[in-house]
Amino acid sequence: MTIPANLNKNPKTIILAIPSLSIGGAEQFVITLAKALKKAQHNVHILLLREEVALPVPSDIPIHIFPYDNYRKIPRFMRKKIIARAMDAFVIKNIGAPDLLLSNLKSIDQFLAYSQLDNVYLVVHNTLSKLHSMSPRSLKQLKDIYLSKPCIGVSEGVTADLPTLLEQTINITTIYDPVDVQKADDLSALFTPTYQDYLINVSTFKMAKRHDVLIEAYAKSNLDVDLVLVGDGVERPACEALTRQLGVADRVHFIGLTSNPYPYIKNATAMVISSDYEGLNIAMLEAISLGTPVISTACPSGPPEVLPSKNLVPVGYTEALAQKMIEVIGRPEIFAVALDEKFYPDYAAARYLELID
Repeated sequence: MTIPANLNKNPKTIILAIPSLSIGGAEQFVITLAKALKKAQHNVHILLLREEVALPVPSDIPIHIFPYDNYRKIPRFMRKKIIARAMDAFVIKNIGAPDLLLSNLKSIDQFLAYSQLDNVYLVVHNTLSKLHSMSPRSLKQLKDIYLSKPCIGVSEGVTADLPTLLEQTINITTIYDPVDVQKADDLSALFTPTYQDYLINVSTFKMAKRHDVLIEAYAKSNLDVDLVLVGDGVERPACEALTRQLGVADRVHFIGLTSNPYPYIKNATAMVISSDYEGLNIAMLEAISLGTPVISTACPSGPPEVLPSKNLVPVGYTEALAQKMIEVIGRPEIFAVALDEKFYPDYAAARYLELID
């Protein structure tokens, strides 16, 4: 779909707040949505807590750095509300009163939950019940944040998870994360990987992504294709050791973190997701947009909302994942799916603009 140039009659001022623009799914969401809103001729600003910008941002979208370090010495029990007031003043001084402010990720949500600005929404990018220990203190902290403002879940799974976690009905609706189809297509043509006939996984090396399950399943499959792993993180050394232990180190390639994974994704026979849980998984949507089949664990949120059942296997079941790898290598075309309209940037932008009265 295409957004009318001046939806809501006049250009609106919209702020996308996030701790930083490091390489990650939520960070990519901010840039993708900002570009779509700017395309619709709205005034779009990005607000950060620290000057960390690892992703390209169009020059016509201003970035504002709130001086968060100036407030670190304030006692924790006082800090959140004081920072909220300071952030409000910073926004009014440097941007003006926004028509919509979208906060992304808990480390900035904890402050903007106390904002006195109008029309502040908290965008929830993951199943928070999987990320946090449910001690009474942790639960209270999450309630203080996510009961204070209306929320947006980036998938139906995220939207269902939050009220269950908080043990009460909350104001939350689903707007799916968009994928920058044009960017993925353009960048995918910049080079051709040296690998041929390979499976790919693109994700941070952390426990939730279960690279151990992926590597074990790959070893069990005995496939005569390579496995390319794009990303970095604390679990990478253990995963490298596991490939040596299982005798597949010569066929598993650790690419590391890269700002352009798209040639690897486009030229792969298929993408494999092995996660215990997801928020949505932008890399999955990027693969679909590039015509690369995706198989996945049927983890809470994300893949089961996008992929047909034939593309899914139970969470943590290495034998089933190994068998699915064999199937997708044998007939990749039957696992290919089209990208639904709701994942396009213009569609997401139109949904977010509906939040403005």
